[in-house]
Amino acid sequence: MKKYISLFSLLLAVSFSNTVLAQDYEQKEEDHTHNFSIPESTIYNTKNWVNTNVLNQQKVELWNMLDSGYVIIHEYFMIDCRPCITAGKGLEKVVASLKAKYPGKIKYYQTVYENESTEKMAKKWVKENKFNPDALFINGADEVAFYGGMGMPTIVVVGDGRRHKGFYKKQGYTPLENGKIIKAVRHAVEVSKSKFEAE
Repeated sequence: MKKYISLFSLLLAVSFSNTVLAQDYEQKEEDHTHNFSIPESTIYNTKNWVNTNVLNQQKVELWNMLDSGYVIIHEYFMIDCRPCITAGKGLEKVVASLKAKYPGKIKYYQTVYENESTEKMAKKWVKENKFNPDALFINGADEVAFYGGMGMPTIVVVGDGRRHKGFYKKQGYTPLENGKIIKAVRHAVEVSKSKFEAE
């Protein structure tokens, strides 16, 4: 009988200690880190859009650019966003090296993520930060929503000719992403053929 009481006491003690440990390791909300980044993706479908390039007032249609065989590195940004500036400066270097490697194949776009900033505000942001995008757009809310919601900067790489595919998308930027972006662009260039050229 003493054996059973001892065994019961031991099981009760283990159960109690597990409960105490579970309480000790319960995560409090103030200690919780929210991660809003889009999971790293492989190939995904793109959303077509038509927008005005505020640098020259010409209309640009995404799928028409992809049909022409271009690979586009696209940064969605917020005007007063320090990480967006950091991303823009990092991307400019990446874009320059990729344009040298793949002449006539790469485009670099920047778009204000919301539908409130004016052309003047967007142009001022580009000029102050000495950016040189191939096109600058405002009113990017629908596109940003398609790519997973508001998180600035949001960077995408799209191409694949008439198939209109994306190869990279991520909210946020660090220089560690450059290798992934370059890899995505290289893959996109390999498969992106203009539908207007003879096969």
